[in-house]
Amino acid sequence: MYETVIAPGRVLLVGSDESVERLKAILLAQSSSCVVVGSVIDAMRCLRQEPTFDLVVLIPQLTPDACLELCRHIKFDQRSRFISVTCILSEQLSDRKVDFYDAGADDCIRTVTSDDKLTLRLMKAIRMKQATDSLEDSELVIKTLANAVEGKDHYTCGHIERVSAYAVEIGRRVNVNDEGLTALKIGGIVHDIGKIGIPDQILNKPGKLTDDEMAIMKRHPVIGYDILKPSRTFRNVLPMVRWHHEKPNGGGYPDGLKSDGIPLSASITAVADCFDALVTDRPYRPAFSLPKCKEILGDCAQKGDLDAAIVQVLFTILEERAMPELPGVAA
Repeated sequence: MYETVIAPGRVLLVGSDESVERLKAILLAQSSSCVVVGSVIDAMRCLRQEPTFDLVVLIPQLTPDACLELCRHIKFDQRSRFISVTCILSEQLSDRKVDFYDAGADDCIRTVTSDDKLTLRLMKAIRMKQATDSLEDSELVIKTLANAVEGKDHYTCGHIERVSAYAVEIGRRVNVNDEGLTALKIGGIVHDIGKIGIPDQILNKPGKLTDDEMAIMKRHPVIGYDILKPSRTFRNVLPMVRWHHEKPNGGGYPDGLKSDGIPLSASITAVADCFDALVTDRPYRPAFSLPKCKEILGDCAQKGDLDAAIVQVLFTILEERAMPELPGVAA
């Protein structure tokens, strides 16, 4: 059904014309392994069994429409969507390049391209996939660390997931774009990652913190910012991590920002964070009822402790009962 040429690397080559041997030779010369299949059906079967390829190379000369469908399948499947897809197009199919890009292909190369240029393009596609894998691994490590931080505080189980969900729902209502919504989702998860540097006895203290203890607690946004700053993966998340305790009236920390000086993402995270803190049990008090939460949030908005417009968006969501993952609270 398909042949496997043993060598380091992960490439799936899909085709059945004379280009196959040429491409296989190029890939093997670069120490890439090649799984060669002759049909789209075999390619789909292979991907189901092993969705870990760095690159899929399509030679769609005989079955262009089927190859377009395979490209969509790869890019719309969560397990394979980051695999690089390169299409090798003959002169007869050059006018369908746009169709392949629309289907999610990362690159389209003409068969008349020289071996040297073809090698460079294929190796670039593999490196891009491997770089994406590295970024995913980095993100996973940080999220795991965020969950470990949450484990330090026995009263905040599920807090980061709920803040993330609340922030995304608010973001949708204020027309944040897709990239911004992704940042809000991740930012909600890692916003308190700096608490890794706060002693457990302060995080779990059942009573009010002393001034000295509060000063230590207020370090966590900067600690979190410093942890994530070196990673380009989290550059859009940094404002939420550093400034989710800033207040429009200038009374927040760590930098005392005011009103328009606070990024929208940080203001959204602040409201989501405050709301979840109110509707859940804490070391120093039980959860408030939903009406009491709304009263407190309204007072905070009026005093300038929270962005009033975002608080109003939250109220609209609550009235529509559209808030995701709302913990059980008294009505």
